Amino acid sequence: VPGELAEVASLTAWIERENDGDPFVAHAHVAGDEAARADFALLELSESRVEGCRYTGCDFARAAFADVAFSGCDFSNSDFSEANFTRCTFASCKFTGANFTEAVLRRVEARDSTLAYASLAKAKLEDVSVRATDFSHADVSEARLKRAAFDDVRFVGTSFFRTSLSGIDLTACQLADIVLSDGMGELRGCRMDLYQAAGIAQRL
Repeated sequence: VPGELAEVASLTAWIERENDGDPFVAHAHVAGDEAARADFALLELSESRVEGCRYTGCDFARAAFADVAFSGCDFSNSDFSEANFTRCTFASCKFTGANFTEAVLRRVEARDSTLAYASLAKAKLEDVSVRATDFSHADVSEARLKRAAFDDVRFVGTSFFRTSLSGIDLTACQLADIVLSDGMGELRGCRMDLYQAAGIAQRL
């Protein structure tokens, strides 16, 4: 992210005024913006910072984010289906009930955030680091995880149905009532401690 960024108070107004409606934004510092049920579909945001913004129930379907730092933002119930995140960071962000179906997250870091009740069904997570984040009752079914690291993550009632957790270290995470297929093949090749394994074994 460049050191000098254009100050943007309203993302919607900026797109209309500076880009004649073309949803392409770069080198911007978006701070304190608020929008509800706004249409940001196909937005392209790059090399920017988004801080203290609240976008609830907004449409970000098929949007592309590259080299963007998000902090203190609320995206509850927003739609990120088929969106693409590359080299992005999320700090203290809220995605409660957000939709990331078939989204791609590559080289992404998230911390101190919540994705409770969010859907990451059929999403692709590659080179992702997640710390101190809540995935309670999230849907991570049929997702593809590659080089994903989870530390102090809350997986309570989370669905991993048909998502391979092979190579994933879950020992530093909270696991409770996770949803798996009958054969529990999703856990093959993952790492957990004895306490977590005992909890899972109760299902057998």
